[in-house]
Amino acid sequence: MSNAHENTAADINWRDWSPETLAAARDTNKLILLDSGATWCHWCHVMDRVTYEDPDVIDLVSQRFIAVRIDRDRRPELDAWLQRTPTVVRGSGYGGWPLTVVLTPNATPLWRATFLPPRSEGQYGPVPGLIDVLQRLDEIWREKHEAIARSAAQFRQQGRHQLDAAYDQPGTLSAALVDRIAVGIKGEYDAERGGFGHAPKFFNATSLELLLMRAWAGDAEAEQIVTHSLTAMADGGVHDQVAGGFHRYSVDRRWHVPHFEKMAYDNAALLDVYASACALTGEERFAEVARGIVAWLWRDLSGDAGFYASQNADVGLDDDGDFFTWTVEEMRDALGEDAELAMRYYGVDAEGDMDARPGRNVLHVTMNADELAAKTGRPVEDIHEALQAGRQALLPTRRRRATPSIDTTVFADLNGMLISALLRASGHLGEKDWADVAVTYLEALLDSHRNAAGVFGHYIDDGELHNVGLLADQAWMLRALLDTFQHANSPEHLQAARVVGDFIIDRLVGEGASLVCRPQVEAPDPTVVAPRRSWDDAPIRSAASVAAAALADLGWLTGEPVYTEAARRGVESFAGVDSRYGTFLGGYGMAVDRLLYGPRSVTVVSPGGTAGMVDEARRRYLPHKVVLRLKPGDPAQKAVLDQIGYAPVANGAVAYVCGHTACLAPAGDTEELRHRLDELRQRTTPRGSLRR
Repeated sequence: MSNAHENTAADINWRDWSPETLAAARDTNKLILLDSGATWCHWCHVMDRVTYEDPDVIDLVSQRFIAVRIDRDRRPELDAWLQRTPTVVRGSGYGGWPLTVVLTPNATPLWRATFLPPRSEGQYGPVPGLIDVLQRLDEIWREKHEAIARSAAQFRQQGRHQLDAAYDQPGTLSAALVDRIAVGIKGEYDAERGGFGHAPKFFNATSLELLLMRAWAGDAEAEQIVTHSLTAMADGGVHDQVAGGFHRYSVDRRWHVPHFEKMAYDNAALLDVYASACALTGEERFAEVARGIVAWLWRDLSGDAGFYASQNADVGLDDDGDFFTWTVEEMRDALGEDAELAMRYYGVDAEGDMDARPGRNVLHVTMNADELAAKTGRPVEDIHEALQAGRQALLPTRRRRATPSIDTTVFADLNGMLISALLRASGHLGEKDWADVAVTYLEALLDSHRNAAGVFGHYIDDGELHNVGLLADQAWMLRALLDTFQHANSPEHLQAARVVGDFIIDRLVGEGASLVCRPQVEAPDPTVVAPRRSWDDAPIRSAASVAAAALADLGWLTGEPVYTEAARRGVESFAGVDSRYGTFLGGYGMAVDRLLYGPRSVTVVSPGGTAGMVDEARRRYLPHKVVLRLKPGDPAQKAVLDQIGYAPVANGAVAYVCGHTACLAPAGDTEELRHRLDELRQRTTPRGSLRR
């Protein structure tokens, strides 16, 4: 097990990013070479062996540079700043991992690239060699460091303003804004292969979630895009057909060959969207995929005090997904007489799919069971049983191989994502034990990942809480607290949510009322990046959009408009955006939609048991859904009772279904509640508003 970006290139004296390190750079007038990577990053490991273990690189870096290494998962705000900040040297590359940045001693980025070999030898394509780059930059610095330092200081300030200006676009919230974002997302749809864009292909789960909301409101095109994309992803090699869960992305357009690392954040988002899609469409395949994700979580990412962060892609540099792929011989050894059937179903052949590993196959679904039955003459039921038995045989066979490492760090934001997704998926699919695990882990995070003021830190190392106050951790844990409150009807979780909401409003609102990534530090510290704004879903839903939607829900649940107004002002600070950038703005679009039309609530009020109505409300897909079980006359719940217009009824049990500003006639039993939920959907326009 590993839990940090490892110092495998041990001959280089890698330092932490710290005031002492920057002081050493200033004292020696040396440039800083910074490497940002992660335990799951295959090319980070390649660069360690190929580049940072090269004797000439070691000598050059040791003599002329201050070398710094950070883990991008542990320092996300610093990594994001390094990825996005304009560099002094024009023509520098775009970001990615490994991230290679050369900075001045005063921490201004001069030059940026991703993977670099030691020399430009052509083996890795038309990229420069690190030695040539570093020698040239060092030479320029030594000759002109005073002039560069002066211009770098100005450039850094200009770069900060440039980044801020991109998100300083105030406007008015409107249905048309969400429409334009949805149109932008649809414009990137791959009608042939599903998903969005071309190779490499990411899931864009947040965009799918926004389209799913519109599908519920009657947008048939949106529903077709979602169902096609989710089916294509589930059939592809990017979906682990044996163990469940999804790899990080597909290197090709057809979802076939993945980058094999498996990330908690991808699987949290996909668990949510697959379970929601099943609830909306009734497609059982989507439920199977969701259950497979959870099976993988239980097996590989579940710790004593929370969910782990990721699973590595491979077990070494000479490995290219060998743990996850299969040869013809391995399939036959594992499956015996049913091997030929499974190989036809999963597209396994002697040639294989991996360029660097001939003969190794990524399992992907090439035909459905009906087509396979027609080709083989076997009954469909027999096909299903054989394929299921095959998966059960392949899993233990694979787990006897050398296993890729797990990053056992427990991050607050990733756990908030998974806890929230598990609670919602539990309701959609009736898997009550998922909710039990989610609540158990939430309690563990409340004990371990908060400071004395009730604010979440990012992770724990050697018993110390690190990076307290980041927006991503507060946003996702606020979401998890609100979902847990709805599930358990637990006032203590709502109170904990208030504390987090108050911190966001007090410390994470920047200029123009926009939400920022971290609190402003009082004392100047060059190692701490300035609070920045971002609404981009890259690669996961933006923390600002999660926070805004959660604050709006907190305002509704508590009856305190200060939370909703803070959310509205934050979202309005970006409402003038050019909304053509669809797949980067799905989360922002959902936040706008929530403030325009949410929440859509089901409130079951009864002095006793109401499990049937509550279960029905949780099972159904409803955008911006809030489901509550309340007791009449409870003063702690007066705010919600007043908002829904509760009036006592003869039998004591009643359910209120409300859409934004209007409630339907109360329902007295589960069957009546079904009709009310159907009525709410029928009366909602594709834009989300309720027909009168």
